[in-house]
Amino acid sequence: MLPHYIIDGYNLIHAVPSLKKLLVRDAAQAREALIDHVARLTHRKKFRGTIVFDGVRPAEDFGASRAPIHVVYAAPLTADDKIKALIEHAPNRSWLVIISSDHEILNFARVCACTTHTSKYFANMLFETDTSGEEKEQSTLSKSQVDEWLRLFGEK
Repeated sequence: MLPHYIIDGYNLIHAVPSLKKLLVRDAAQAREALIDHVARLTHRKKFRGTIVFDGVRPAEDFGASRAPIHVVYAAPLTADDKIKALIEHAPNRSWLVIISSDHEILNFARVCACTTHTSKYFANMLFETDTSGEEKEQSTLSKSQVDEWLRLFGEK
């Protein structure tokens, strides 16, 4: 079974400077960019994701496919209350990973045996480079290289 990440959408947008700027100009575009980033991460890190946004689903958003991400608009609840409800109704809370900047939500999730991360931590995950398959460059110097450096800097 894959971990299921439940993400407070606007908290995460505010944790990514470029998305935060975009949110001011075009909220729909900021949400789309966030969904795209999280979808790409699900393929690299192998998890299921639900992004919860405050408010009602915009008219232009109805019927849009978001696979592998499930997008939820919380109205009439707040995103925080919707996340709590998702946690409460989860059949296996230990598989949930809650992403939020709200300490009340993170504390609630911990009490419910969920894993938690701050939005800032997850934002860093979104943009980290995956180097797991790359060969690491040898960084050890040979004795002759060390001698050359010592000679150049007047130590030998």
